[in-house]
Amino acid sequence: MGELTRQTTIAAPIQSVFDYVADAHNAPNYINSITRIISGPQEPPAAGQRWQADANFLGSAHRVTLRLAELHPPTLVRYILEGDPRAMLVLRPAPDGSSQTHVSLSLAVPSVPSILVNGLMGGLLTSDMVRLKRILESKT
Repeated sequence: MGELTRQTTIAAPIQSVFDYVADAHNAPNYINSITRIISGPQEPPAAGQRWQADANFLGSAHRVTLRLAELHPPTLVRYILEGDPRAMLVLRPAPDGSSQTHVSLSLAVPSVPSILVNGLMGGLLTSDMVRLKRILESKT
């Protein structure tokens, strides 16, 4: 199975980062592969909610389900992109207690070796983290 994780630390309070990433409608703003959210709940986020989204993986269009698998305000948001590939976004406060937030984005593709996942998707995940960092740090 191919697995890949990218991490960043965002100079923004965890509540600000949490509020932004817990709203699945913001996903297309920072996750390059998700082009738009088609349907899903409009109410405040809750674990178990699902959204249908259009996504593009390596030039191929897909309809995917984005599920909010776990939510612990304001310290943890865990999304699962159901299907193949699977993706996960995890948010945690910086371990030093500062007003920074540690974010990691992981991708698992069961049918592809890790070296190929890294080669094909590594730059994309890095770009996702850069976009999220830029968006949130510009708000503070």
